[in-house]
Amino acid sequence: MRGKVGLFRAEKAHTPKLLVVYIDGGCPLCTRAGHLILRLDLLGLCQVTSYRKDPSFERFGLTFQALDREIHVVWQAGKKHEVVQGFDALVLLAKFLPPLWPFLPSLALLKLTGLGPKVYRWLADNRTLIPETGCKGGACTPKGTPFPPE
Repeated sequence: MRGKVGLFRAEKAHTPKLLVVYIDGGCPLCTRAGHLILRLDLLGLCQVTSYRKDPSFERFGLTFQALDREIHVVWQAGKKHEVVQGFDALVLLAKFLPPLWPFLPSLALLKLTGLGPKVYRWLADNRTLIPETGCKGGACTPKGTPFPPE
């Protein structure tokens, strides 16, 4: 069993990232969500990055203002890509994160009823932001949670 785990990790390390997730690195809730995505990414398909520190979003035609409004996921397939945002981005992520598969029917229902996008919009509009100058005494972020992880 140990050999298989090592082999899986070796394959995972060489797998190109299929999903690029742009989060707000100045938002504690968003940063925690980014860490959670990475922990749930058993297949090694996601790259989570803060659009505040990584300008690579420009190559996909995205703007800082759009990213500042909601989460964006760039789904790459060879040279082509598709951009998904907001609640739809969360649904797409759930499709690629095996631990979230049991929640897909609930997410589909939330999308059909329109409740999911409304709740997401409220959360995105009311999220807490930490100024770029940081917090006094490190009160804003838990110890050892830099983002993106190094």
